[in-house]
Amino acid sequence: MLAGCSDVLETGLSKPPIECAPTAYAWPMYGYDAARTSCVVSRDLPPADAEVGRFSQTGAQTGGGSTEAPPVVNDGVAYIAGDIRIEARDIETGMRLWETDLEDGVNTSPVLACGTVYVSTFNETFALDPENGAVLWRADGGAHSGVSASPVVVDDTIYVAVGGVAALDAETGDERWHARTDHSVQGVAVTDRVYVGAGSNGSGEVAAFTRDGDDRWRTTEPGEVYTAPAVGDDTVFAVSKTGTLTALAAADGSVEWQASVEPGVHEPPAFDGERVVVAAGNTRTMAFNATTGDRLWTFETGVTKGAPIIIGDYVLATGANTGIHMLDAATGDRVRHWSAENVGSQPVVAAGQLFYLGWNVSDVFVVG
Repeated sequence: MLAGCSDVLETGLSKPPIECAPTAYAWPMYGYDAARTSCVVSRDLPPADAEVGRFSQTGAQTGGGSTEAPPVVNDGVAYIAGDIRIEARDIETGMRLWETDLEDGVNTSPVLACGTVYVSTFNETFALDPENGAVLWRADGGAHSGVSASPVVVDDTIYVAVGGVAALDAETGDERWHARTDHSVQGVAVTDRVYVGAGSNGSGEVAAFTRDGDDRWRTTEPGEVYTAPAVGDDTVFAVSKTGTLTALAAADGSVEWQASVEPGVHEPPAFDGERVVVAAGNTRTMAFNATTGDRLWTFETGVTKGAPIIIGDYVLATGANTGIHMLDAATGDRVRHWSAENVGSQPVVAAGQLFYLGWNVSDVFVVG
């Protein structure tokens, strides 16, 4: 098992030299790290009475278009991808610093890595200068499947969910390899291997590839997977649309255990080395022992549209109509609550603030 969360350094973009590690950025990609663990060791959080405000607004004139995924944040700037453009905003003032037209739809979060902002539209992947939004390169192939199909950058390679999974050179956009799957890829996670969750037409798979694109294993045991897995050193955690959480051996894909959650899961689990936390279907967040699969606790959130986050000894769970709940990771007891409306995504935690996508609003909001 992975022994713990990724550590965090609240630093600016490191250039030169180029720094591609996720810990060089405040919140660099969806799920925080390439393994999609949604887990950090520590992070300042706003007080319970912090104000909630609209951070960005939809529309061709006032914002980045209808936004379908949460932003990424670093060094006082949030990067937000909408269906019209990608934009950078100052997190203190909300002022737009730059905008770049994408000419295509996008429903994934950007990625910060290697001194660059990467974003996948439906048909292309772009690399942008974080200072001014200038296009550094653009490559054929984009992501269609939703927020957990957001690109992943590890070392000098960007992995994109497109007709399977493709690996692109992070500096040039040149394709290094392209591996096919039997179902539509819904999410990608990367450690020493590349793992995908896939599903379509009532069935699905989890597949593992080497970092050179060679097949390692495939299994249909988890069922129809509509989200990225979360990955530790030895175990891959995948949750099916129909409500089964499956722990797979990273070495060969064999099933270590399975647990029932609730149908309708479209967000990846969070994992901290001891427990796996799932936004289970439409009403609750559930935690399981990562070794045995035994259920540890359940917290009723109401309708949930965002993946949980583990921050040290706490879990952030969301309810679309009940706000953001800070839970004791060991017991599931609520210790803090932010009364936010229309919470439609995993919160992004940076600079003592919480950023989230609005549900049925398509704007980004901020707590703190």
